[in-house]
Amino acid sequence: MHEKGIEAFLAVAMSRTLGRAAELLNVTQSTVSYNLKELENDMGMILVDRQKGMKSVHLTPAGESFLPIALKWQEVSREISNARNPGSAYSLAIGGSENVNCRLLPPLYSNLLRHEPPIYLKISMDPSDQMYQAVESRAFDLAIVLHEETTRYVQMEPFYQEDLVVARIPGEGEKQMDEVSPSTLRPEDEFYIEWASGYRLWHDHLWDPSRSVKLRLDSAALVSTIMTEPEQWCMVPRSAIPRLHSENDKIIFQNIADPPPDLLYYKITHRYPKASAIPGLEIFEEEARKLGFGSFKS
Repeated sequence: MHEKGIEAFLAVAMSRTLGRAAELLNVTQSTVSYNLKELENDMGMILVDRQKGMKSVHLTPAGESFLPIALKWQEVSREISNARNPGSAYSLAIGGSENVNCRLLPPLYSNLLRHEPPIYLKISMDPSDQMYQAVESRAFDLAIVLHEETTRYVQMEPFYQEDLVVARIPGEGEKQMDEVSPSTLRPEDEFYIEWASGYRLWHDHLWDPSRSVKLRLDSAALVSTIMTEPEQWCMVPRSAIPRLHSENDKIIFQNIADPPPDLLYYKITHRYPKASAIPGLEIFEEEARKLGFGSFKS
């Protein structure tokens, strides 16, 4: 396969102009055109529609189909380059929910970015039910999840445990207490997030499960934006408090009597990880322990 041609193709696909692609690759525009033409001749198809007089170029249907393959080639090429220079740099592809990536793990990510030798991170936010598949297919080197699932090639271990608190806007003149009773929280004012199966059982025990929920969310990301009225409430992880408070200072946070089960996060990895990922996984584990991850309440 024509490596320089693929690099030229990806640069053109990103910039949509030959001139900008040349700048990205630090070569001349004629070099980009030549390498792209060599790739097209090698493959026997036109990948980029570059008509004379047109400032921008477009991928042909064949180019659109080839783009995911070229991106995979680029990722594999980087892994091969890292393998040729062991110890010079490591990489990790990490999956997690919005709460994990934006509220729980930023300090850990910061430590990894400062690490020497460098660790190149690819962080993705995917639906929780897709992360096991992503780890099993080795698209992710590791992921942090809230649910347990049995798969053949994925191993799971407890990573972090935290409690849930009530985020709510108090009524006018309300005396703020450290703890709130479930009986004072109206189901019709709830922003419902199903954190885990154990959480659903706890919720159904306190509030009528047959009652329709007015608003369902899949993360706490929108709570600070759409929680505007007194008495509205939502159960959120304690780690979400600092960011939610900074985004909406009307929200208060209270413990709840008869609390739900703590959230238990799991770290999942492949039973046979890629050789290129092993050093990064070991460094991730070391930095995580320094921040208290990996230890949890019994």
